[in-house]
Amino acid sequence: MILQARVVLLAVTLAAFAAAAQTGGTPVETPPVPLSPEKQAAVKQHAERERPSEARTDGPITVGMIVPDSVELWSLPQDSVTEVPATTSYRFLRTGKTIAVVDPNTRKVVQIISD
Repeated sequence: MILQARVVLLAVTLAAFAAAAQTGGTPVETPPVPLSPEKQAAVKQHAERERPSEARTDGPITVGMIVPDSVELWSLPQDSVTEVPATTSYRFLRTGKTIAVVDPNTRKVVQIISD
């Protein structure tokens, strides 16, 4: 009887350690939701109409890069925000003819829109 209790206790302890190991891992980053071609066209039109100031960066803008805090980010046009709820917080910057969609929380470029 005592042996059975010890075996059960050992099994419960091992299960608890296994569960703790699983929850202590590296968080999984969910991929950004890219803007559809229609939304990209709307962002291009918005940028042409509003003419936000051009961002000054040390090199070309690429997906995954972190945009410096000194670069001003602009709001996406309203229609692309309301039809794609996952992109509500996204902002953009313009450099030359390139528009970069940026996650403002991480300042990471999630998509490039070019002519």
